[in-house]
Amino acid sequence: FEDVLDAMEEKNLSVTTAHQGDDYSLGDAGFTIIAPCEGKDYKDELNNWSVGIRLVYGDTSFVMTGDAEKEAEADMLASGENLQGDVWKAAHHGSSTSNTGQMLDAVQPTYAVISCGKDNSYGHPHAETLNKLRAAGVQLFRTDDQGTFTVTSDGSTLTWNTSPSD
Repeated sequence: FEDVLDAMEEKNLSVTTAHQGDDYSLGDAGFTIIAPCEGKDYKDELNNWSVGIRLVYGDTSFVMTGDAEKEAEADMLASGENLQGDVWKAAHHGSSTSNTGQMLDAVQPTYAVISCGKDNSYGHPHAETLNKLRAAGVQLFRTDDQGTFTVTSDGSTLTWNTSPSD
């Protein structure tokens, strides 16, 4: 993070603060900031300050909540923002400190992406999260098992370059 700030200063760039509810265009797609939630103070719990977005392209949608923990997820749920997504980039590397059942119910994903290193010291993804996703019938894609993969959208269909992990 400090390296990013240093690079921005070196290039004389300014920070654009994410505000919940702000909408941005990205070609024919668009995204809405869903986190961090306005009026919340997560103090030094940096994971809860993660910027979360809901990206929509045609009839397809993606929800990405960074490293948001249960407290930030609860705030997103209470915000009234639309959190539904065909693809959910599971929070905090698939940690059990995130990815609550309530968030899963709100997102209603067909697919979940879990980004984490193989044999990482944190034990990510946690079995509790994997079991919750499997029980909901969500198809999993995991960087620790599959390495780098891609999903593309034409606005109506999602196409993966590999099969689900499990």
